[in-house]
Amino acid sequence: MSGFRAVAGVSATFRSLLRDRMEQPVDVTVAPPDVRVVGSTGRRVNLYLYRITENGHLKNQEIPGQGHPADYGSPPLSLDLHYLLTAFGSSDDGGDADLEAQQILGDAMHVLHRFPVISDALHENDNPADPLILDPSLVGAFERLKITLQPASLDDLSKIWSALPQANFRRSVVYHASVVQIDSGRPRRPALPVRERRVYAVPLRTPYITEIVRDPSFDNVRNAIAQVGDPILILGRNLRGASTRVGLGVPPLIDIADAQDEQIRVTVPPTVPAGLHAVQVIHDLLLEGAAGQPPVPHRGAQSNAVPLLVIPRFNGIAPPAAGPGGLVTVTVTPPALARQTKLLLIGDFELAAEPVPVDGPPSSAIDFRLPTGAATIPPGSYLIRVRVDGAESRLTVNPATSLYDGPLLTVT
Repeated sequence: MSGFRAVAGVSATFRSLLRDRMEQPVDVTVAPPDVRVVGSTGRRVNLYLYRITENGHLKNQEIPGQGHPADYGSPPLSLDLHYLLTAFGSSDDGGDADLEAQQILGDAMHVLHRFPVISDALHENDNPADPLILDPSLVGAFERLKITLQPASLDDLSKIWSALPQANFRRSVVYHASVVQIDSGRPRRPALPVRERRVYAVPLRTPYITEIVRDPSFDNVRNAIAQVGDPILILGRNLRGASTRVGLGVPPLIDIADAQDEQIRVTVPPTVPAGLHAVQVIHDLLLEGAAGQPPVPHRGAQSNAVPLLVIPRFNGIAPPAAGPGGLVTVTVTPPALARQTKLLLIGDFELAAEPVPVDGPPSSAIDFRLPTGAATIPPGSYLIRVRVDGAESRLTVNPATSLYDGPLLTVT
């Protein structure tokens, strides 16, 4: 596996290959095209790494043979390198200056065409006793270094040279080197060997939810709206399993001891915040554990998800009367999370809660400030509701008149 030096190692390998195999050897530099290379004059070939991209095909693939297949860790960084190859003649102002540069460029391209794959079997002077052309940082890598001539239009090359304002445009070609892999350095976590393999066959009885209703219904209306502490009925089929649990969108799952095939009764726990939640019925599989140990539960079939709207329970407001600019505090159950959107509806008027730190703890007390100026609420007694993430608290009803009679806020 290569380290961080592998990127520079590809450039060094390029340079070694050209220096060793060109028919008319010239100096090979690795520098930006817009700088003057000290100590190098006249005929030369320049390599410029102008772009590095991640190889999408190998992005999540481990190196084959590296560790046990059951181990898990971080895959290596797989990179594709893009080079600009430029040839320079012995002078820039001679009558055949560009012709000479073209000959040098053709010689270099001929070498890269003859050796499209550079392995650790390629030696300088084609002599096994001489050093490797492949840079030491790439020796032993699983992926071989492959060189491909890339089709680059005049527009593509112009964009590269236009980014080098101090350099004059010269004839160039683009090469693609693939693929270089850099080890992540994160240790793999070896899994324990499997001592015993077991195959279980269980009947498939997938639970299915058809409806969720509050039990009993509120105001004789069947809907999936409930407060914390309210009982709800989950209706459907195949709801009872060997081990049945209900998820209300937030942990923990609720164990159900008396589930029935067609209905499950569950109480909304205080850990569920106000808002819309997905309800699911989950059947755990109780599989045999080690000798002398109790069965081990495993996640089995789970039902479709059905929405349940958990609304806040209005507990009180203090003070019960306030004027423009006054601060009122509403208490609700369950506590509102800092990231939730909280509104106070005063009749037909809507107020946003006072800002709180986004990392603040849940709070049962929510502060609201009455508006002033042109937005002042006219004096009077108003029915009020609290809305948390779109879930709105209930109003109370006078049983004699069947009209709403609270909760109230008096604006002075």
